[in-house]
Amino acid sequence: MKNFWKRYSRKKRWWTIVLDFLFMAFVIVMLFPGTRKPVSVFLIRQTLFSPSETDKVVFLSENDWQLSLTRTGEQKELSLENFKGKPLFVNFWATWCPPCVAEMPSIQRLYDEYKDKVAFILISNENAAVINRFIEKNEYSMPVYSLLSNVPAVFETSTIPSTYLVSPSGRLLISKTGAAKWDSPKIKKILNQLLQ
Repeated sequence: MKNFWKRYSRKKRWWTIVLDFLFMAFVIVMLFPGTRKPVSVFLIRQTLFSPSETDKVVFLSENDWQLSLTRTGEQKELSLENFKGKPLFVNFWATWCPPCVAEMPSIQRLYDEYKDKVAFILISNENAAVINRFIEKNEYSMPVYSLLSNVPAVFETSTIPSTYLVSPSGRLLISKTGAAKWDSPKIKKILNQLLQ
């Protein structure tokens, strides 16, 4: 029994040293701006989960459908009304936001699967050149839009990313602030039900 405790204490010390080393390495990496964002994105991606449907029954009002947009790099003005009759996937994001960047691959995979059936509306108010560089660098093909009007109350938030899934009839099914795993079986099941 005495030997067991000696071995246990050695193992405990070894793990403590390893954990201390990992913690110090993490702190050092986070001190440098060039590595802070990639490390944050990596850690966030490891913890993403699928969002749940909202319990509230909220429908978009006629005013909400008037949210005015333009596709990045184009001049044509659109509103959400142009997408009526399809499920809407509305996402507010920015290239400088680690949680936004972390969830982008799952949004791209969802877009690849449902692009003709679901209206994907990714909204960023950053400069078009910054957005285009980010999209090209990551080889994303999702459509990105800029706002031309104020955000209606139903989509108002102070947090990005913020994502909303709206049924073809205008019911708000998911209202999620923060990063999520958007290509999960749960989300695909909801979309498949909406598309029946």
